[in-house]
Amino acid sequence: MLNLKQGMNRSRAGLRYFFAPMLFLCAATSVAAQNIASDVGGSERINVAGQLGTLSQRIISSACNVHSGVTVRESQAVLQISADQFDRIGDALLYGNRRLGILGEETRPRTLQTINKLNEAWVPLLDQARQIQISGNDASVVATLASQSDPLLETANILVSEITGQYADPVSLLHADALLIDLSGRQRMLAAQMSKDMCLIAAGINVETAKADLAVASALFGDTLTALRNGLPSVGVRPPPTERIAQGLQFVVEEWEAIQPFIAQAQAGEAISTADRQRVYFAFLGIEARMNNVAVAYDRNSKLGL
Repeated sequence: MLNLKQGMNRSRAGLRYFFAPMLFLCAATSVAAQNIASDVGGSERINVAGQLGTLSQRIISSACNVHSGVTVRESQAVLQISADQFDRIGDALLYGNRRLGILGEETRPRTLQTINKLNEAWVPLLDQARQIQISGNDASVVATLASQSDPLLETANILVSEITGQYADPVSLLHADALLIDLSGRQRMLAAQMSKDMCLIAAGINVETAKADLAVASALFGDTLTALRNGLPSVGVRPPPTERIAQGLQFVVEEWEAIQPFIAQAQAGEAISTADRQRVYFAFLGIEARMNNVAVAYDRNSKLGL
């Protein structure tokens, strides 16, 4: 099991890992970008693709809470909403969706292949998640779902990288803006992942793995939140460009600080009451929603100079 110090070290390496592909894209995609004559929803594609990783974690978090009898009605509703959202985003990335700002069908074979791979993994996971019953004899099913969510998340992250490399171009989307949209989207995913890990630990499912993942995810979330709030010029992260974005990040900071004691309890193996488990679940949903608003604000701000 990783301790928190080891998790912090891994998180810093992970932060560099998250930044590295974006830095590479600054050099690698400039030639391909010349083929894009107008904005076809590049920033929107990056933003909604990032939501797929979030949903892969949120589904398991909600299923785990249903199994545990924690906020059952709300968790079931979130599970269904997440399933519908996953399907809607998948269709939009394939065929376009003007309401989401995505114009035209996807034609790049490599991107299409990754989307299809993601959908193939998604369908059986969702079918199992919907069968979870309240406090039923299905802890092993939840454990299986949790293990399946990891490769699904990996494929979702690959898709984000593919779409970022394809659509981040100097004509319609600056690389610095794409980086901010991507990082904000990853914060949504980390919030959902930590919610999942907290529930698994409390439910006694895959505890050691969940503790290790929680240590890394929480440290990475904190490091990235600091970078977004204050800027990190060494990797091209600018401070918040608008007051609305700054306020959104401040809300996340306050909520993040409020749930630190519960994360520490989980890492120490201490029991967390049902009431506190409910609070943690809703807190992470709130953080996720606010980071989504921040990502949308970064998206809109990226278009001001067009």
